[in-house]
Amino acid sequence: MTEAEKNLIDSGRCELFEEIASKVWKRITDAHDVNVNLREEGITYDILVDILRFSKYRNGNFDVSAKPGYDENKYGSDIDVFVETTKNQYRWFALQAKILKANNRYNTLRDGYSQTNPTYQWDKLKLLEAASGCTAFYLLYNGKYRSEDYNFKKNDSCNRPYTEDQLGCSLVSVPIIEKLGLTRNARGTRFVNPTYEDIHPHNSEPWRTLVCCMLDKADGTLYAKAEIDNYNSKFLPISEVSLEDDSLDIEKDKDSNKDIEINNDNKIALASQKAGWNPTFKIIINRSDNID
Repeated sequence: MTEAEKNLIDSGRCELFEEIASKVWKRITDAHDVNVNLREEGITYDILVDILRFSKYRNGNFDVSAKPGYDENKYGSDIDVFVETTKNQYRWFALQAKILKANNRYNTLRDGYSQTNPTYQWDKLKLLEAASGCTAFYLLYNGKYRSEDYNFKKNDSCNRPYTEDQLGCSLVSVPIIEKLGLTRNARGTRFVNPTYEDIHPHNSEPWRTLVCCMLDKADGTLYAKAEIDNYNSKFLPISEVSLEDDSLDIEKDKDSNKDIEINNDNKIALASQKAGWNPTFKIIINRSDNID
């Protein structure tokens, strides 16, 4: 067993991400069974709670931060995830969260586009990748009823088999979502929102691949911990930020660019400002051998 493999097993984070995906799959499946649509924000908060409890009771190699006073209706559940590969070297993943609705379609892929803001979310993500060397994904929250005899056999990019509930949290590349998000009907008169089957499993990955096998790959730009800690002072430890609606309503920003800090000494801040990328949450995943 290599040092990297031992570190991954000891950390428990691969198992954690698998458990989270399974819980999301079940929750959405149960909601759709009674024709209820859930929201990205609620699922994201549940995921953050699971991560925090794991960090508290099992292995404290996660740092979770949020921006207070945010209107989740406007800014959503975008997440910056930083995964430590070698000591003090982190890969940056920018995640745009979207959820499957009870009609089996993703209805919010084009949210935010208007005549006054003629930019799609995927345009920002592509610009961010080009400016920073990070990797951007759409993080899709999914769940579908399956009969007991339903057969699903797939391997992920780690070459590890997975069950379909691992697609409760799936990663999809930006070009795939852009192509599907711009698809129109035969007459070209309206957009057609993609279904779960338009994307899964052939154009997706379980989100566990962020930590189960990408951990020690040095693709893309690597960032030091100091850069990650200091790229936006608006982020606070989530323990200091209430996720209750009444506290989020205290000071809602009118301009989504207000919290994109221009820090000429920080590459992450500069790239985020250039792309207009303004995530609500930040997750730092440290190597387990860095825990005292």
